[in-house]
Amino acid sequence: MSSIAHLLTASRLILLLPILYLLAEGGSPQAHWLAFGLFVAAGATDVLDGWVARRSGCASSLGTFFDPLADKIFANVLLVFLAFHHPSWVPLWVVLVLLAREFAVQGFRSMTPCLGVVIGTGRISKLKLVFQLVATGTALAGLGWEGAAPLLQPATWVALGLAVATGLWSMVTLFWNNADLWRRAPLEMEQR
Repeated sequence: MSSIAHLLTASRLILLLPILYLLAEGGSPQAHWLAFGLFVAAGATDVLDGWVARRSGCASSLGTFFDPLADKIFANVLLVFLAFHHPSWVPLWVVLVLLAREFAVQGFRSMTPCLGVVIGTGRISKLKLVFQLVATGTALAGLGWEGAAPLLQPATWVALGLAVATGLWSMVTLFWNNADLWRRAPLEMEQR
């Protein structure tokens, strides 16, 4: 059963390629709608892979690593693409703040196992991802449906603002709650 969850996670990354192709090559509303449909399907795999893993009781180390990685790649690559091709929808500075936060948090998390601590993803970080995906979805829908753009563009900006706010809040909370780790000596590690 864990292989099904892993396949669902991998499908999110696989679906990223046609979404980017449709956005890059297709300037038509139909291409944007198809990209939006694939985006929704990819989002469904995010819900489904966790459900399958929990229901079958087969959470794995690979899944624990791969699922958040796939989420980060999927959300951030799409936002970077939109920032470069549709900056009126997704400002580049917002994406750069979100990416800087990702690097800072991931760098801190990658240090902690050397200290005997594993830090999981908190609820606020998951909420940040939800806001990023909502922003991406509303931008894709607005690009496909020009009549709804006056409503969807501000919705995209609000979702991006909430993504930045929750992202920075989760980062500060993570650093604050684990400030003692900066003073802790690393464990003896096995060399391979």
